[in-house]
Amino acid sequence: MALQLSDLTAFTEQYIVERTTDVIFKQSPLFTRLLNRRRMRFSGGTYVQRPIIYSELNGDWFSKGDTFNISYVTTDTAFTVNMKTNYVNVTLYGIDDILNRGPQAAFSIVESKFANASMKMAKLIATGLYQDGQSSVSPPFTGALSGTKSMDGLLAWVDDGNSSGTYLTVGDQTQSTAAIGGITRTDLFAASAYSFTTGITPAAAVGGANSYVNRGYSAYSLIDVNTAYGFAWFGNDYVDLMTGTQTAYNKIWNTLQPQQRYNDGQSDVGKVGFQAFRFNAAEVVIDKYIPSDGTNGLLLGLNTNYIELYISENKKFQFGFTGFKEAQNSIDIAGQFLFAGNLMVPNPRCCFKIVGPVLL
Repeated sequence: MALQLSDLTAFTEQYIVERTTDVIFKQSPLFTRLLNRRRMRFSGGTYVQRPIIYSELNGDWFSKGDTFNISYVTTDTAFTVNMKTNYVNVTLYGIDDILNRGPQAAFSIVESKFANASMKMAKLIATGLYQDGQSSVSPPFTGALSGTKSMDGLLAWVDDGNSSGTYLTVGDQTQSTAAIGGITRTDLFAASAYSFTTGITPAAAVGGANSYVNRGYSAYSLIDVNTAYGFAWFGNDYVDLMTGTQTAYNKIWNTLQPQQRYNDGQSDVGKVGFQAFRFNAAEVVIDKYIPSDGTNGLLLGLNTNYIELYISENKKFQFGFTGFKEAQNSIDIAGQFLFAGNLMVPNPRCCFKIVGPVLL
């Protein structure tokens, strides 16, 4: 058998750089904003129930002798979402506790695994923010859609519920979601306002639980992006964050005037290192965790004042660690980090979605 160590290697230790570099995980500007500014506490209960006003009271101009319409009007209802849970597992070989210690250990395997676990948890949540949580898809969720165990994400919330068969392809990002948060979208509309069959939401159908959606987006135009922005603008409620694929970001950047392309370093996402520029009153960012169906790209316009990330107050499910436990008939140990939470968008009309191959 050949000798494994030569004169040099027999007397020379390896030099291990005392740091490691992440070459797989990414960061999400949307998750960063929601965690810092739109994190809501879930103290307990069977689900999250978020009241909304969906109908107007009776009222009109009148003159002498007129009678009032005093009929009772049901004006309020509520979105409901269940808590969704995920885990990240850390398993360690018991024998490694003998080897990875003392001055010969450049850094701890445990610390490296814990750092990996925190990034894996962020990946699961950041990806879930963009999925639908409605589909009959089994894990792992590698595309745009996800199974019901995943978060009720923006792909379902930012939608118009159109079920037309003229433009939908089941299983891709153009798929529409008829119900969200326990409410069927058509129930918040008169039939005349909801009878549309094209891939672009008409003005009469923007409202209730409906966003403005442009599906099958095949030819990029900044005017179309501005049109979507306008449909989601209601007085002092407007889109403040536009998040999309690299292609979507590039196309908007390329069509803006040079003086408009400055990086916004003063925003919350800018201060933590994300590059962003302004379009109207919105910051435009790239999010590498936006899922793709392989055919379509995605651009979302979000009013983050109406996006609420609910996270359990239970410490164990608030990125808590269960502690290491020995595996049966083994000295190996395993423990899990846990999360419980879900997404709520109580005012979808203040958001928009553009989806199509030109943005991929």
